Amino acid sequence: MCKLRLIVLKWLDKIIGTGKPDEHKTDTIAFGELKAWVAHESQAELDELSEAASQIIAEIMGEKEQLVRDTKILKAAEPSEEPSRISKLVLAARDSLLKQITTLIDKIIAPDMNYADIRNFYTSVNDYLNLTLEKSFKSHQRVKYMFPKEVGPVIADVGSIKRSLDRLGNLLDERKAEIENFDDILENIRLIQEIESDLITYNSKIKSVSSKIDAARHEIDDCTARLDELSESEEWGSFVLLERELKQRDLEIAALKNSVTELFTPLGKALNRMKKLSSSGRHTLSKKNEGLLDICLKNPILADTTDINGFLTEIMQLAESGTLGLKDKKRDKIVDQIKHIMSSFASKKEQYEALDSQIREINHKVSYLTIADAKATLEKQHTEKTRNIVGFEKELVSLNEELNLRSGELDKRKRELSGAVNSVRRMDILFD
Repeated sequence: MCKLRLIVLKWLDKIIGTGKPDEHKTDTIAFGELKAWVAHESQAELDELSEAASQIIAEIMGEKEQLVRDTKILKAAEPSEEPSRISKLVLAARDSLLKQITTLIDKIIAPDMNYADIRNFYTSVNDYLNLTLEKSFKSHQRVKYMFPKEVGPVIADVGSIKRSLDRLGNLLDERKAEIENFDDILENIRLIQEIESDLITYNSKIKSVSSKIDAARHEIDDCTARLDELSESEEWGSFVLLERELKQRDLEIAALKNSVTELFTPLGKALNRMKKLSSSGRHTLSKKNEGLLDICLKNPILADTTDINGFLTEIMQLAESGTLGLKDKKRDKIVDQIKHIMSSFASKKEQYEALDSQIREINHKVSYLTIADAKATLEKQHTEKTRNIVGFEKELVSLNEELNLRSGELDKRKRELSGAVNSVRRMDILFD
């Protein structure tokens, strides 16, 4: 029977917690339960504050009522002698003091018993009270001269309110850290939830971008496979030969263009001065030569062989006459270069036209090959998908950087939250 009684007592002790607390035990709490825990703990703290503050505020309200009564007595007091210059000054000082005291009385309104309202009540009344005491000192001294019995209680009442306010301020300061700590806990909870939501978004975006990269790579593999299939077709051999020949002609014509451009480069100064003379009206060019001037400045290979010599002759004449304002040495070099161009341009133009004709002929042949369009389409798709992958990979790097940054912020907030919670009670927080 005793053994059964002992078992029952132990069970009750476990249920209602009558056993001695383990000072070294660390409780655990799920992150999702923290808000409810904060609400409970902070309410207990606020209840204690409200109980203590309500007592002080009740005293302040009683002191306010006494101040109202004493103020009425001071206001109703009559001067002991006929008004004189001094009496007028004293009465004016009394009116000023009563006005300040009345404003103070109006500010003393019992607040709701929560931390924010109590703090606002204290700050508002205390700030004005300090201002009142500073402003009313001179008035008080003058009023005391004629109404010493009546003004004394008023000043004493204000002093009592000030002392009670100081006690209220000390109480608020003592509890400030604990109460604001709960605010910090709630703010960290909010930030952690916000960051976790961001992490879900980032992970979702990373998954989406990764899927796009995989899809683009699959499409590239498909393009590559289809290009391989094309390379095994009957037309492929003819196409490769034509394409190789086309590339060779393109290289040759590009080299020829550069060669002609280099021929005209030394004429740049003369051509530009000629353009300025034409623009300003100091020299008139024919429509044909105006067009040749622009061609020679931009892409001289396009100049017509039958017209170029006449145009170059005009430049040479302008240079030799001094119209272009060139120094002798520069003029001689330009004249020599013009003569060199006049002797060599025709052959280069002939080579250019032959190459251009060959390129157009090769392109014409290629256009008849069905494989050409298919290859061009596949290569375009391949290029686009490769470019897309580059963009996706940059986006992925950026998302991962943001993810890592926010993950670091999350760890920091969790540490801050744990520290704030443990300053209230030793507990391990179980994060999801």
